[in-house]
Amino acid sequence: MRYALLLVMAVITSCQSQNEISKIINVNGLEIHYDFLDKESAEIESEITQILVNGFEVYRNLFGGNPRDSLDVTYTQFSVEIRKSRYTKGEADPKIIILDWSEDKTFGFTNWKVGLLHELFHLWNAETFKYKDGSEHWFNEGFSEFYAWQTAVKLGVVTPEEVLSTSIYPIGYYNSSSGLGKISMKEAGKDDKTKFENYFLIYHGGWVSAILLDKDIRTKTNNRKSLDDLMKWLYKNFFRTKKLYDSNDIINGIKITTGQDYNSFYENYINGLETIPVSKYFDVGKASIDYNFNLEGKEKHKYLYKSLGIEY
Repeated sequence: MRYALLLVMAVITSCQSQNEISKIINVNGLEIHYDFLDKESAEIESEITQILVNGFEVYRNLFGGNPRDSLDVTYTQFSVEIRKSRYTKGEADPKIIILDWSEDKTFGFTNWKVGLLHELFHLWNAETFKYKDGSEHWFNEGFSEFYAWQTAVKLGVVTPEEVLSTSIYPIGYYNSSSGLGKISMKEAGKDDKTKFENYFLIYHGGWVSAILLDKDIRTKTNNRKSLDDLMKWLYKNFFRTKKLYDSNDIINGIKITTGQDYNSFYENYINGLETIPVSKYFDVGKASIDYNFNLEGKEKHKYLYKSLGIEY
């Protein structure tokens, strides 16, 4: 499904300095407060707005509601602070997204638009409902990355061919991460030091876990269930000021919402030291070949395509 450009209803602009521009945009029920910290960022405002507005709508439908602030009040008003940088990186807090963007692709495959969708997702996952501690970053970061890529394909930010070809990057980074087999994905995220040292194990191990679980759930339920059901459940049942989630909640939530038991998956690959056997669940290379050159063979990859955001 591709989303058309949404019409900007009103724009209020005020220049603070030659290089810093503040702007408030009201569009389709959202109020976005921009702080552009350089001219280059202000020049791509329309691209940023398109991603934020369309991405917000996808996520709102996914979770079943708007993000909530620290007082558990839903909101459609948030701030974005953005600047051009050598590398793309970002962070999010309730009602605010901070993004440093680059024209270069991070680690050779992630563009700033996917990075922005990742931070936007955190307005729900991390800021509306929150993990108990850093040991849940495999879910917090990895699943946010999964949904950012899936949404990028749905919005036409990334083509189906591109997401298939670039999927090999996170799989490769996970499989070659130095901590693999030495420290669990859960333990790796427990503090800032171990999180930095095991970045690829956490982010891309989490992404691999998400796409594998989503594809497996879709396969076992004939596409009636997916990780989307878990996300709605977390949004409904966890409030960051009242109840924080942990890995047990994630696994129990999957069982409650989809009927599928992944306790052994969690114990082996998230809490344990075993390497996720990706090829047991899907073959990205064959899925890419069939998508591009063998139309009759696409059907056997239909749930992998779904997980990647590809409609055919």
